[in-house]
Amino acid sequence: MRAVLIVGVLAGVAAGGGAAPLPADWALPKADGDKWVARVRKAVGRDGWSVGLNGNEITVRRDKPVGVVDNPPNGTWRFQPEGKADREREVRFVLRFAPKLSADEYDRLAAVNAASEKEADKLFGTVRDIPHKFDDFLAKTADEKERVRAYREAVAKLPHHDLPDLYTPDHSIFFHSTEDGWSHPADKDILAEVLGVKDTLRAYFGVYDPRASSGGWGFRPLPR
Repeated sequence: MRAVLIVGVLAGVAAGGGAAPLPADWALPKADGDKWVARVRKAVGRDGWSVGLNGNEITVRRDKPVGVVDNPPNGTWRFQPEGKADREREVRFVLRFAPKLSADEYDRLAAVNAASEKEADKLFGTVRDIPHKFDDFLAKTADEKERVRAYREAVAKLPHHDLPDLYTPDHSIFFHSTEDGWSHPADKDILAEVLGVKDTLRAYFGVYDPRASSGGWGFRPLPR
């Protein structure tokens, strides 16, 4: 849990909660985009799903929203018939294409991130005793508020790079999803369907580092 918090804090600093910026003059050539849309559509190969191109992004979308239920605190998933879900959620996977990052450069930047995460974990020791939920600290005294301020300021200065998840021979790809980490499809068959599409997409392309990609596959928010 501590590692997840530290990575989340650094990722928020690096990306501002949105998509990593691309060079202003870079765009996915339309011919390349159309080629990859056709390939992804064939790979997904399921009725009830659409694949479309918008600029640098290929979106894989389930035609109908799914009913979802919240994950319980004990981590045991529960399932309900589709009509008895807690709420509905759209299902989308977005493949955001970017200029190709070499494996060597990826490894170099990943090492920078790892060093920053290690330093951020040390810095957390200065505020560990203050009640908190994730990065929301319940500082009450002047001393606690000053320590939280200093901690956040120090973490914000640490270098951190938003790295792509996947690659083609010519491009890098950031893998975005509507998944939130707090809920899942209520129906077992629909869950298997959604995970099947997700697994198909990540298996179709090259993967830089399966241990690091998208915070464990699925928690990179949609680009804004």
